[in-house]
Amino acid sequence: MPSVVDSLNLISKTMENILDFVAQDETLSDDFREYLELNNIEIETEREFNNVIIQYMLDMKMQNGLRVLEYYRRNNKTYDEIIDALLNSFCGVFKINKILSNAYDVECLTSGAKLTLIPMVKMSHLKQIGRYDYIQARILELDNVQYILEIYDVISEYNVYAATTSAIKYMLQNPKSAYYKNDEKRKQLEKSTEEFWVKFNECFGCEFVVTTNKKVDKLIEYFNKFRLDNQKEDFSDLIEKVEKNKYIKIEELNCDDETFMQTAIGGFSSHKEVYDVALWMDKKRGLYIIPFFETFMKCFREDIENKDECIREFLTSDKIPPSVIKYAKENNENFFEVINKALKTNFINLEELLFNTKTAFIDSGVFSPVIILFNSELFSTLIGIEEKTKENSDTADVGRNDLCPCGSGLKYKKCCANKNS
Repeated sequence: MPSVVDSLNLISKTMENILDFVAQDETLSDDFREYLELNNIEIETEREFNNVIIQYMLDMKMQNGLRVLEYYRRNNKTYDEIIDALLNSFCGVFKINKILSNAYDVECLTSGAKLTLIPMVKMSHLKQIGRYDYIQARILELDNVQYILEIYDVISEYNVYAATTSAIKYMLQNPKSAYYKNDEKRKQLEKSTEEFWVKFNECFGCEFVVTTNKKVDKLIEYFNKFRLDNQKEDFSDLIEKVEKNKYIKIEELNCDDETFMQTAIGGFSSHKEVYDVALWMDKKRGLYIIPFFETFMKCFREDIENKDECIREFLTSDKIPPSVIKYAKENNENFFEVINKALKTNFINLEELLFNTKTAFIDSGVFSPVIILFNSELFSTLIGIEEKTKENSDTADVGRNDLCPCGSGLKYKKCCANKNS
């Protein structure tokens, strides 16, 4: 086993090699330029360029659906174990429990795992980080040792809300972080997935149901009620069609905290646009809420607005499980013709397509965001913080001798004032 110093040098050297490869490889260079254009990214400084290209290298997929790191690995066999580690690296929020001479003892907020993280820079460069503070960081594991590739932000120990919100955002981007180094949580997620599968089929009698974003939150509430008490009622009024299927880009997670919380708690109905949404039950991974599912299916039969963008999103997004793509292939004879035209590829079978576009799902340990949130104590804590904040806001102007706004009939000082104190 290499020493920590040797591992750090190996990681740094590999990162340099990948950056050189991105710059020199014609396919990647063209794809990077297209990535900048599609995302309207303008680079003015060298620092901005470094930040963008590192994010592209570690997190992004090429326009054909293959992760940049996976493309590098298939074209360059050097330092394979480091590439595997980089592919499995993830961003998260970690609470500093103890500061050591060359590392931090931390707790991963999403999984609860206790870890020792070794920075790739000297501790003297990180003096702004104090005990009990939270760090937003990307970590990499190599030979059972965890390293900090980069620290993006430091959150004060007193700002629990910001730390919790950021942790949940990262968890939704990489669901595996929900059970990182915690086998009990993984087993809990597996059991929850099995339960959802049985209840969904009992409730709807099929693997998916489609409505609009304005109705889907109520439909989810209906399913949750059925899941808990087994009382099936008429839900036909919760199913509706959009006037016209079209694809629009919705950035659910790349937004400020307020908008993120509206989406997480208020649901899809908080969006101004009206679009189709499916509840899709994947037997292995759980319940998915998939915007534009019906629109995607119509791309194989109609001239849908932003058709290529819709297809590219469904094929390249890690929020769409392979089972959706398999369903589309089984129900459309022109599947590969349409897919290849949109992606500019030449796939001829489903296995090859999924091997190149859904690499995140090769490992079975990927669960849907719904299952992740449903089993997340962290998300429950965040909901509690939100409800407490709203409760305090609702009662801010209530006098102690006024009737309590909760409707109990008691004076405020005898009711919720005691709860809020």
